[in-house]
Amino acid sequence: MQLQGLLFTGCCSNLPVADRRYNLTANPSFTLKHKSSSLRAHAALKLIHIQRSNSTSTCARGLLWRWGVSKVISIYLLCCLNLVALAQDYPSLYTSSYGCEDVSSYYASVKGLKGKALKKKLYSVIAKHQSLSYKEVWDALKFLDAANVDRPQASSGIVEIYSLRAVSKNLAGKPEGWNREHLWPRSYGLISGPSLTDLHNIRPADVNEFHAVNSSRGNKYYGECNKKSIRCLKPANKEAASDTETDKERWTPPTKVRGDIARAIMYMAVCYGLHQPGGQNLHLSDSPSIENREMGLLSTLLKWNEVDPPSREEKLRNDRVCKFYQHNRNPFVDHPEYASLIWKRVTPTHQNWHFPAKKELTK
Repeated sequence: MQLQGLLFTGCCSNLPVADRRYNLTANPSFTLKHKSSSLRAHAALKLIHIQRSNSTSTCARGLLWRWGVSKVISIYLLCCLNLVALAQDYPSLYTSSYGCEDVSSYYASVKGLKGKALKKKLYSVIAKHQSLSYKEVWDALKFLDAANVDRPQASSGIVEIYSLRAVSKNLAGKPEGWNREHLWPRSYGLISGPSLTDLHNIRPADVNEFHAVNSSRGNKYYGECNKKSIRCLKPANKEAASDTETDKERWTPPTKVRGDIARAIMYMAVCYGLHQPGGQNLHLSDSPSIENREMGLLSTLLKWNEVDPPSREEKLRNDRVCKFYQHNRNPFVDHPEYASLIWKRVTPTHQNWHFPAKKELTK
């Protein structure tokens, strides 16, 4: 008589030999010649059954364990993907350190300089920086101009530069939302390259389909209405802040950010004033000219820089552009006094960008 075991495969292929197919008569202890032998055979079969049951149970537990692990891994990966999706608008907070983070050493080489020498040296300090794509600017603005300045990652909105209103960051580029406003207008010499996407020069602005502040300002230079102004509007636009104004040629931003805008314009005149890749160099003047890439009004910008010193929000923005994006700084935010050291105090003239432009005045 022959007794045969059952064959197990798959995850249970590592069962004991006694649980696989083999001939028990090959083993004398399992030859059924008498009762004791029969009892021994019965005991052997029982042992095989127990081993098989234990092995099957072990296999089932193994399969269950593997299934559980796979589920945990799946959930973990899903959570990671969700976190990546949520964080895609923001830079990593765990970044390398950059030279621009140490403000004192960053400007060490310009100490004691003024006029053209100071401008030239500042150019060498800030000109080389990381440039962004035009698409990347959207996400950068959601972080840099977040309504919650202390927790920009958690902020659901951004602050528009001309209305000072907080609007949903998800309305970027939408007809009822906000757009990327170039403080130094593109028509004044921003053709391509780093100057077109420089974050020191770009802010969110209203893009309402019918009353857009962004399009209302157009490429007007910065200045204030005066007695000779024709059709001075206050506010400058239905969607703009109440203390804004504009005439045919000038645009006056909210009082709270006039210094911010002045310093951004001065930054552009230094960073792209000696060499602009792919375009003409940028300059400041009290007689702005699109043809000569001269923006203004210089006298007004100098005044705004003095009466509206850098705020905490402006300084934080400068720090974050340095640390997370371009790895350079706006020197006029860190040292507003550089403005008066570079440019002479000028007397306002009859400003019209259609007239021949005066050259930028430096000490």
